[in-house]
Amino acid sequence: MEWLYELNKASFLEVVVRQFGNWDETFQREMFFSKWTQPRHARIIETETGRTGVLISEQLEDCDWLHEIQIDPGYQGQGLGTTLLQNLLTNARARGVPLRLQVLHANQKAKRLYVRMEFREVEKLENHYLMESRMTD
Repeated sequence: MEWLYELNKASFLEVVVRQFGNWDETFQREMFFSKWTQPRHARIIETETGRTGVLISEQLEDCDWLHEIQIDPGYQGQGLGTTLLQNLLTNARARGVPLRLQVLHANQKAKRLYVRMEFREVEKLENHYLMESRMTD
């Protein structure tokens, strides 16, 4: 669990500071660990060099939902996130449902990836964009 928290911090610290102005360690730890008290559909991503990230997703009746993809910053930019998204999109399309996700307003790097992968912005929420994939290629 501590490794997952450190990955979360490495993945989100800069974005959270940009969006909310600071990283409150106590608040962030409480929020992170409270999420993990519920059952999570999490998969640790491993390569030949060890753990490199986590993928949290689930299949709902009307969509597949991507809760989070977190890639260790040292492994970002190597296509791992794109490959994971392509697999999720393939599975959603096979089920005939869209893949949905939320991304923080300040996380423009992730949003650019989603737009490149042909997600569209469905709604602008208070802190996030709700995005959805096309259902066919």
